[in-house]
Amino acid sequence: MAIYTLMSPGSAPGVTTTALAVSYVWEGRALLAECDPKGGNVLQGFLTGQLEGHHGGLLELALAIAHNPNPAVLWEHVVSLDQGVREWLLLPGLKDPRHNAQLDGAWDAIADVLATATDGAVDVILDLGQIGRPDTPMRLIAASDLVVMLLRPTLRQVAEARPRLDALGRYIGTSVPVALGLVGKGDYSAKQISETLFGLPVLAEIPHDPKSAAVLSDGKRTRRSIRRASLMRGAAHLGLAMRQHLVDLPEPEAVAG
Repeated sequence: MAIYTLMSPGSAPGVTTTALAVSYVWEGRALLAECDPKGGNVLQGFLTGQLEGHHGGLLELALAIAHNPNPAVLWEHVVSLDQGVREWLLLPGLKDPRHNAQLDGAWDAIADVLATATDGAVDVILDLGQIGRPDTPMRLIAASDLVVMLLRPTLRQVAEARPRLDALGRYIGTSVPVALGLVGKGDYSAKQISETLFGLPVLAEIPHDPKSAAVLSDGKRTRRSIRRASLMRGAAHLGLAMRQHLVDLPEPEAVAG
């Protein structure tokens, strides 16, 4: 199992909505971890406050592992998104972004706990939100097995992505593979985006589907099956491509003794 981190360069293309969609159609157990320093919104959005009394989440996890480093404490702070089946799980993000400062010294421990979770037959889909801010938890990126930057194929998004990807590359080097995912339509093809952004592969193109996005972002009701929506089909394509990308990566070369 692995940690897959989704992020954006800015002017958010819907990272949380995409991460929620990807985890929803994931093959096997998936834990969506809301680690955006600006706060999480799945409880208030997709779940429309139905679990308002839930006391777990990212901050509570950080406080818990400060006193008890046992990785199993993670499961006390996640909620089930599939009515108790516990195949589709959520680690809720910060309720108040002002609490972000309390996580400054906790990201290493959080990364270690999430990495341990992948030993338990669950994949982690990590929603990091916008990168490039001073509070970006780079430790989580370094602990990932694959990082995917989501962006719209527009000049503004490409201009925002390029310096952030350059800085990211300087931080992680080649230790963590980075790829791209395109959301909606724009003026540039996937090939053009890839060539401009350091040759990074485009794993999938997710259609612009505002009605389905509203179901995930705001809990809007719909009469049709959300699984058949174009957004969900695009998310399924992205999820499969993410997993296959890890499989296709060359094995690291052995160091001569």
